[in-house]
Amino acid sequence: MPVRCVTRTVGFWAWSFSERSRARSSTLASRWGNQRLMMEQAANRGISGIVFDAVGTLIDASTPVAEVYALAAMRQGIGLDSTVVRSRFRQFFGQDEVVNARGPLATDEPTERRRWQNIVANVLNEVPEPDRAFEELWEHFATSAAWRCFDDVGPTLSELKRRGIPIWIASNFDSRLRSVLSGLSELSSLTDSVVISSEVGYRKPHPLFFEAVIDRSNLTAGELVCVGDDVENDVVGAMRAGLRGVWIDREGKGAGENPPRVADLQALLALFDG
Repeated sequence: MPVRCVTRTVGFWAWSFSERSRARSSTLASRWGNQRLMMEQAANRGISGIVFDAVGTLIDASTPVAEVYALAAMRQGIGLDSTVVRSRFRQFFGQDEVVNARGPLATDEPTERRRWQNIVANVLNEVPEPDRAFEELWEHFATSAAWRCFDDVGPTLSELKRRGIPIWIASNFDSRLRSVLSGLSELSSLTDSVVISSEVGYRKPHPLFFEAVIDRSNLTAGELVCVGDDVENDVVGAMRAGLRGVWIDREGKGAGENPPRVADLQALLALFDG
C-alpha cells in the first residue's frame, strides 16, 4: 500500500518510543474526562468515519493463546503450565524488532514472520523443534477458526452500516488478517477496508501508519475516530496524528481521568446521533 511521505513527521518521530514520547502520551491522555462527557461532546462534531483496531477490539482468540502454545509444546512431548506460557508470552510479545535502516516500529511481512518466530522460540524454549512449533502456530492463527468476534461486534457494525457510516479496520498484524476476517461473518464484508501494518511499513502508533489510514479513508483526520483496546497504540497515537480516539475498556480498567472510553462497542453509536 503506498504511503504518503511526510518528511517533517518522520523526522519528528525518529525517537518514537523514548521517554519523551511516553510522557506526551500520559499528558494527552490525562486531559480527557469520562465516558458520558465524551459522548456529549463528540455528537455533531463532524465525525464521518470510524476505524477499528482488530485484536482485542473486534476479535479475540477463540482458545486462549497460552493454551494454544502449551498444546503445541505438548505435541513435542513437553508439558508446560499455561500460566507460565502466558507470562512468557507477555514478556516477549512486547519486544520490538528494530529495523536499523528505518528505525523503531518499522515492519513488513518478513519482519513480522521473524518477530513471531522469535516469540515462539522464546516462549517455548524447551521444545526440541522450535521451527515446527512456529509453523504450526503461524498457520493456526491464520485461520478464522482460531478467532471469534466479541458479542457486540455484529450488532454495532450492522447499525453503523445501516446509518451509512464508513468503517475501516486498522491493525498491527500481517497479511494473514484478511484470511481471518474473510471467515468471520460479522467482518467478512470488510476485507477490502483493512489497513495492515506489515503492508504500510510501520506499526501503530507510528504517525505514518495513521497517515495511511487517512489516505485510505479519503477523509480528513478530524473526521475519523479510531477505536481500540490499547491506549497508546490505538487512542493516543491516533490523537497525535489528528484523529479522534476512543478506548474500548471492556474490563473496566480505567480509573479517574482517561482517554474517552466506552465499555462496549454499541456505546459508540452515540457518536453519530443527532
